[in-house]
Amino acid sequence: MAKRALLLFLMVAVLTTVANAGGFALSGVGSKAIGMGGAFRGLADNWSAAYWNPAGLAQLEESELNFMAIAINPVPKMKPNITYGDYEVGYKNGEWRYPQNKTHIAANMSGFIKLSSREDMTIGLAIFAPYALGSRWNLFNPINGDAVEEYPKWDHEATLKVIDFHPSIAKSFMDEKLMLGAGVSIYKGTIDFQKTLPMQTSLPIPHNNLAIDTFLKGDGWGYGANFGLLYKLNDKLQVGISGKTPSKLKFEGDVSNALYAIYNQALQNTLLGQAYTLADSILLNYVFSTPEDGARRWKSDAKADLKLPGDIGIGFAYKATEKLTMTLDFSYTLWSNLDSIIIELDPTTTSGDAPPGGADELVIRTKWEDVLRVSVGGLYYVADPLDVRFGFYYDPTPIPDETFSPLFLDIGDKYSFNIGLAYRISKLEFGYNFEYIYFAPRSIDPDGSAGDDLDNYPGDYEAHLIANHLSLTYRF
Repeated sequence: MAKRALLLFLMVAVLTTVANAGGFALSGVGSKAIGMGGAFRGLADNWSAAYWNPAGLAQLEESELNFMAIAINPVPKMKPNITYGDYEVGYKNGEWRYPQNKTHIAANMSGFIKLSSREDMTIGLAIFAPYALGSRWNLFNPINGDAVEEYPKWDHEATLKVIDFHPSIAKSFMDEKLMLGAGVSIYKGTIDFQKTLPMQTSLPIPHNNLAIDTFLKGDGWGYGANFGLLYKLNDKLQVGISGKTPSKLKFEGDVSNALYAIYNQALQNTLLGQAYTLADSILLNYVFSTPEDGARRWKSDAKADLKLPGDIGIGFAYKATEKLTMTLDFSYTLWSNLDSIIIELDPTTTSGDAPPGGADELVIRTKWEDVLRVSVGGLYYVADPLDVRFGFYYDPTPIPDETFSPLFLDIGDKYSFNIGLAYRISKLEFGYNFEYIYFAPRSIDPDGSAGDDLDNYPGDYEAHLIANHLSLTYRF
């Protein structure tokens, strides 16, 4: 039975973008833990303990599979105020912009397959999605009016999907008063990343900055680990400590570029007549084109490392009454591990119409900061088959103003309110969660150095998110 379930698990496990917490981490894993606001380290009594605190897997008597359907309505918006070298270059400044697809409806599957249990030891495999991101914007249109092609409608995108294959082990000691656990993360990730890069030229205004549409597409693997302990202080109070190591995803793929060159023969002839060197003439002939030739396009093989944060946390579970359990979590996430993303290009693989002296790397500066998240949750057993979950968390944004981008939907400090319920029938459990996340508004003033490098995107930002989760858990 376990082998057939594991095969089914691997065949149908689907990753989907759900509500984001800090950076590109999801707000949690598992309908029960999400319903309790992520205050789950000190309880950790179902399959999602593999994520929150693997020591809790020692409490599992059966394997658990969780199917979830999610309707997410994120409402981020931005009013850009982006210039390059104090010049307008084509960003749609002064008007509210919204990303594509305001509502997402998707499904995923996760859980824990218990492979063996002997001498108070549990061994198994969990699969879940710890990181995801989905954002696509229409922010830019060249202002020179004579580009050879129409610029893409959707010109800024960040899509990240990460699934964690997580073999785990847990063991109880001292008559199940103490539990220890650990797991290994085997990450499989895919990434699409698109943004506009300005190409500065010595041409007269408004041609002094041309637009390059750059698109990274790749996939890769990474490895990490987590650990945890649970200790029952008495019949009412339990404490859990858990953490995970920093790690990295090593992506390989390609970067496609398109320079939206100029079609203006009169200006081209005038400037060629003023060119002093052969290099000037070559560059001028490159940035000018005809509708027949179109944009200048080229592609190179690329690789990049995406650094994933480590974290450490402590949680408490207090059984206030026979029906009510309250939980409290503190978790510290080391987002400073992500100081930059360097995309290395292989010039020996470049094909197409590359510019003279093209770059051999692209640098996305991040300089994210470590943050402390606080979560409070509760579980109330209304009757034997029915319980209600509720929770709240506060999660500061790790992204500073100087490297902020709308591609990461972590607009500002987050306040999340959650409520849910579960109803059990034999080996099945039906659940529903409602989640509302409010993001503190953010305003980023134009900054000469940061704005010129487009490390950040000055403007005004607001966001909130509503998510509805329907889940089905099967125990066997």
